[in-house]
Amino acid sequence: MVSPHRVTVWSLVILLAGGVIGWATAVVTRPPQQVAAEANFVLVSAENGEVGQSMSTVVTARWPARRVAVNQSTGTVTRLLVTRGEQVDAGDVLYRVDERPVVVLKGAVPAFRTLSAGVVGADVAQLTRFLAAKNYLDAATSTYSPAVQRAVRAWQRSMGVEQTGRLNRGDVVFVKSLPVRMALDPRFAVGALLSAGAPAIEALSSAPTFTAQYSDFQSKQISEGMPVEINSRSSRWSGALGVPSVAADGTVTAAVVPTDDDALCGKQCKEVPLRGTLQMKGTTEVQKTLRGVVVPSAALVTDSDGSTAVITADGQRSRVAVRGRARGMAVIDGLAAGTAVRVPGQ
Repeated sequence: MVSPHRVTVWSLVILLAGGVIGWATAVVTRPPQQVAAEANFVLVSAENGEVGQSMSTVVTARWPARRVAVNQSTGTVTRLLVTRGEQVDAGDVLYRVDERPVVVLKGAVPAFRTLSAGVVGADVAQLTRFLAAKNYLDAATSTYSPAVQRAVRAWQRSMGVEQTGRLNRGDVVFVKSLPVRMALDPRFAVGALLSAGAPAIEALSSAPTFTAQYSDFQSKQISEGMPVEINSRSSRWSGALGVPSVAADGTVTAAVVPTDDDALCGKQCKEVPLRGTLQMKGTTEVQKTLRGVVVPSAALVTDSDGSTAVITADGQRSRVAVRGRARGMAVIDGLAAGTAVRVPGQ
């Protein structure tokens, strides 16, 4: 007969053995969840390199024109004496109507009446300032005096027209600022019939304008002030992006402006045609090229205090300063080249 004491001992041994086997089975069959979580990354070496981004765009150049006066002569255009873009100054003849010259003079008040003896006004003062500058008159005046009549006759004689001593409404065109680069309306043509009040007389701006166009995707990456390089037929011009705007059709455009007081095209503006537009290739620098230690942007983590860090191979957080990012890469300070950093895996 087995003693109760021996039964108890063997029972305890069996229980202990079963517990060990069960623990071992649990360890072997349990999924290694924590190990997998810790290994869910790849190591990438930080290396010296460069990061930058640019995008191509189409830049359109044109000479804008503004209205500076309106024809006041009536009759048939017999001669055009200026070409588009030609610079004119006070006293220059723009065109002839019924062979009578139409002269440009400086003044803010448009020609609206015949100037003759006894007339007083700002338009008379504008005329006499020109006559005095050309030594036909001793001094400018706002009164159409006998001295002004004599000066007008002398001026008319120099132009080879009838010496009436008066100025008809259509004989002059007053322009607020001179000299200007003239741009006559296409309706000014030899043989065309003109009437007072039409067509407009335009002047070109001092420099052409440049406009860059972007796709919807590109527009999300651009901002005011970004550098833009334009390649024309034989020149390369550099400027900066103006404020982007969205047209009614969804097109995103932005002016390309000079970075100094000179025209964007400098002394090569003649490459832009005086009529129509010129389309050129442009390159917008979205991210200036930076050189230094480069890591994938995915390796960067942001701490609760807003600082940026990378996690090194041993799991330590190392603070860094980001100098720039582009195309999934970042240039950083504060980390030695060759350091392995963790990048989250898929």
